[in-house]
Amino acid sequence: MTDLAYRATGRFWAELAACGIVDVVVSPGSRSTPLAVTVRNQEDLRVTVQLDERVAGFCALGMAKASGRPVAVVCTSGTAAANLFPAVVEAHHSGVPLVVCTADRPPELRDAGAGQTIDQVKLYGDHVRWYAETPCDLDDSDYFARLAVRAATAAGAGPNLGPVHLNWPFRKPLEPQGPIPRFDASVGQPIAPVRTLVEADVDAVRQLAGRRGLIVSGALDVDDAGAAAIVAFAEAAGWPVVADAGSQLRGRGPMVLDGAEWVLGRTDLAPDVLVRIGGPPSNRAIIDFVASCGATDRLLVDPRRRWEDPSFGWTAALASDPMALLGAAAGQMASADNAWAVSWIEAAADAWDRVEAALGHDELLEPRLAATLLRALPPEVALYASSSMPVRDVTSFWPSDAQPRRVLVNRGANGIDGVISSALGAALAMGQPVAALVGDVALLHDIGGLLASSLSGAELTVVVPNNDGGGIFSLLPLADGGPDVHFEELFHTPHGVSLGDLANGLGIHYHQIEQADELAVAIAKASGVTVIEVPIDHGAALKQRQQLSDLTE
Repeated sequence: MTDLAYRATGRFWAELAACGIVDVVVSPGSRSTPLAVTVRNQEDLRVTVQLDERVAGFCALGMAKASGRPVAVVCTSGTAAANLFPAVVEAHHSGVPLVVCTADRPPELRDAGAGQTIDQVKLYGDHVRWYAETPCDLDDSDYFARLAVRAATAAGAGPNLGPVHLNWPFRKPLEPQGPIPRFDASVGQPIAPVRTLVEADVDAVRQLAGRRGLIVSGALDVDDAGAAAIVAFAEAAGWPVVADAGSQLRGRGPMVLDGAEWVLGRTDLAPDVLVRIGGPPSNRAIIDFVASCGATDRLLVDPRRRWEDPSFGWTAALASDPMALLGAAAGQMASADNAWAVSWIEAAADAWDRVEAALGHDELLEPRLAATLLRALPPEVALYASSSMPVRDVTSFWPSDAQPRRVLVNRGANGIDGVISSALGAALAMGQPVAALVGDVALLHDIGGLLASSLSGAELTVVVPNNDGGGIFSLLPLADGGPDVHFEELFHTPHGVSLGDLANGLGIHYHQIEQADELAVAIAKASGVTVIEVPIDHGAALKQRQQLSDLTE
């Protein structure tokens, strides 16, 4: 039986490699021995070992986001599989392809008191695109080759990318009884995502030519060519773009607006047509504008056919890929009167000038830190922006003179967990430096990811605005709830942790800075894994955010 387990898993990995998968993240354990040993002996696969399954899941997520390829992750049975759940949830909501392989006890040991045995059957519920449990009585058929092809296809092909779950029950003995078998692929085919285009959607967009339109983009997974196609459409249609940092559109010319959220209330800028691409916007001002702007035609474009919008205000839901749709429509749009676009561009530019003046030039509070970081990072360095305030600040305070860059975000479930691990995965997959903008609570939430980074050999610079707690909660009405809500204890949660001591204990380079001109110097000095801490005066930060809010028109 042991030899058959190694033959089955060997065939599976050979076929998965033939499907175009490169990276596999493995956490140590006993029950997963056949999966781990055979994948390590598959020369076409690159194996990364992570001690902690929660870190492993988010590391695989970051790899898949950065590479655009499905990534496999392997763990042992029991709570190990449960620790992958947060990353599976994020991958489900953000459409990231993962092949999750969990080892399991055989059926006779389930619900019988065996160690590290839980109910793993459909453990992740509806958060996966496909689930299968492999036969416990293994054989040497083509089943395992075809299993790999189906798993890779379900995760990484078609418009609705996401995680799949394969549960592998193994009986003892688990150790190899002879030489590790090697296999060549027999049925595997490279898997490429399908960029869908619905011709009726092109007609729907084309018929809106000549009207006052606006494009709103949340997080969007497009390359430079895709971003260029979207911007080309905006220029042809004369429709400005209000884009999140994670849209990959920022810094790509005047049609992609900086400072837009400060003029969203102006009635003279109200559009007749609103087109939303990518995920939901991250910033409240943009979310509220989308819900209430009064556009008579409101198109939501989503090739995954999930059409996520909590305001439920869309008049049409289009199933095309936004890059393909807008690229095809660009050549069919009538010449646009640019007065509408110019009014938006000038209003947003004036607003950004006021905002930047309000940010000051020396003290680094969170908004100025985001703007300074975008200027200080070399354009080839990808930025991983944490959920909560960092992604909002990068979106709101993207300077008008900042270069385009890749910005990765975990905006599916919008959690702060696993951000360091995700950024590590991106750095490993791309083989180049990555920077992460992460709040202090999110950093402490993923100390395991920081440890994994210190052992990885990756180039990762972690910039941490430290306001000693969950600063975002101070922006909610709850903060004025009086002593009965125990705000400081239950929500702000000051921790008092020395990030310098933490970094030093993990053997990580550490810098603390306070002034804007120190950030570029600290980034230039960064090597290996580096933490750059920026102490934040919480009271001053709240006061500045209120002043910035007062600038809204």
